[in-house]
Amino acid sequence: MTNAALAGHVVELADLMALEGSDPHRVTHYRRAATAIRRFEHSMAELVEAGTDLTVVPGIGKGLGRLLDDLVRRGSSPILDDRRARIPEGLRSIMRLDGVGATRARTLGEAGVDSLDKLDELIAGREILRLDGFGPGVVSRLRSGLSARAAMAGRSLLAKADDVARAIATWLGEAGVEVRSAGDVARRTAIVSTVDLVCAADPDVLRGSLARMPDVRLDGRRGDNPTLASLDGVKIRLVATPHEVAEGVAHHLTGPPPYLEALTARARERGLDLTPTGMVHNAMPVAGGESAIYEGLKLPWIPPELREDAITIERAEAGLPRLVTCDDIRGDLHMHTTWSDGAATLRRMVRAAAARGYEYVAVTDHSPSTGVVAGLDARSLRAQAAEIAEVQSEVPEVRILRGCEVDILPDGSLDLDDGALSELDLVLVSVHSSFEMDRVRMTDRIIRAMENPLVHVLGHPTGRKLGRRGPYAIDLVEVLRAAAALGVAVEVNGHPRRLDLDHEGLRLCGELGVRVVVSSDAHSVARLDNIRYGVDQARRGWLQADRIVNAGTLGQVLRWVGRRRG
Repeated sequence: MTNAALAGHVVELADLMALEGSDPHRVTHYRRAATAIRRFEHSMAELVEAGTDLTVVPGIGKGLGRLLDDLVRRGSSPILDDRRARIPEGLRSIMRLDGVGATRARTLGEAGVDSLDKLDELIAGREILRLDGFGPGVVSRLRSGLSARAAMAGRSLLAKADDVARAIATWLGEAGVEVRSAGDVARRTAIVSTVDLVCAADPDVLRGSLARMPDVRLDGRRGDNPTLASLDGVKIRLVATPHEVAEGVAHHLTGPPPYLEALTARARERGLDLTPTGMVHNAMPVAGGESAIYEGLKLPWIPPELREDAITIERAEAGLPRLVTCDDIRGDLHMHTTWSDGAATLRRMVRAAAARGYEYVAVTDHSPSTGVVAGLDARSLRAQAAEIAEVQSEVPEVRILRGCEVDILPDGSLDLDDGALSELDLVLVSVHSSFEMDRVRMTDRIIRAMENPLVHVLGHPTGRKLGRRGPYAIDLVEVLRAAAALGVAVEVNGHPRRLDLDHEGLRLCGELGVRVVVSSDAHSVARLDNIRYGVDQARRGWLQADRIVNAGTLGQVLRWVGRRRG
């Protein structure tokens, strides 16, 4: 088990303890221990296997040491299993809803609510308002959370779908099967209904190979085409097809239907047939896969991320932009370290950025009021500056910008005063509280924050968390117009659960002349790879590299920062 996985189990135990009303100090101790485990630079599993007494690790006592030993050696723990058995899974799901927590979850449990369905019924009947701690604001957040969960039912985040598609393709590739991604994964949609894979193979061979893959569950009968399966809760549809039509089939499965309907109509106008296997002329298949389709229709090749409907085709006729790519990104302007809630030290994050070939990074740990442990006030930011200077001398190839993700308070003011902000190279501002505000107040709140001349970037502008909460009420057009007028960039946050702004908002940015920052919001070294998901959404928003702040050189970024301050 990785340190992150072990830490996750410790957090789960802390949640279960909190739900049972255990000593709050003990619960807090376990949560802090989970943070220490996640940040520990050596493998806890390797220490266990080597017979090391884990109590030598700061924050690990005998009880927690036994838990970790069990998890590593047995994959489970009686301590954790006993707690799980006593508390309904539904109540744990309720606790994880935005705005609930252990205390409110216990209140709901005492009222007989032990599932999300029962919670939905309680809200619908307005009986929940009679419970202590459940005012209109809390209920509004619960409705948002339940709605977000419903939208994810039977579906997966893009990053998880990517992991499954990659695992299947690797397994089948070792058996000599060529695999192409299609559907939602090919179009890079934020939420994936089904992982569509087109396989150049015989259906029986394909199904036989999948049957030997660990943890894959097959549905249907042998020889079925498509083959339906699932892995790690993600639905998969595999279509077996001859090699010569695999590309055409992948194009058809990528769709979406309104886009294919518009292409089919265009084909008919030219005496062609667009079929599920490719282009046909005079009853004869036209060789060449996707390129033959677009050449026959007198269109430029349209990247999958842009394929939506007839409007896409109309825009393509006028000329397609050169969409931004991951290779265009020269730096990351939003990342966290152990100075706030990150799992890796500042030094490790910067070295990892250097390994990715970045020219610059901005270290943007949280300000205090987020509620994150060790949020940085002005004094802490100055202490962090000393470490930044030290690491800068060790890693001169990457320019480290001093930054901070500063909370936008309910009245639109910022969590740090202008004196502290003026010492920073980059100020990113975000909403992390009071999500229940109405549309007018939330819009005014955000615009007021952007009006501060020390602000450079608006972070995750709508506040959504896919599967957990919807966006807060906001007049996005007004916010983006203000951003354009003020010279403030907006973020497309690459965290797979955010992807905020979405592609529609990013297209508005292009139309209104708003600069965009594509960021990882990384809280660990591995999460620096989130940048690719931000790039995916920027591409879906038709954005070119010249609209992306961190596709610019270090000199260009510094001049942009300076113009805003000036």
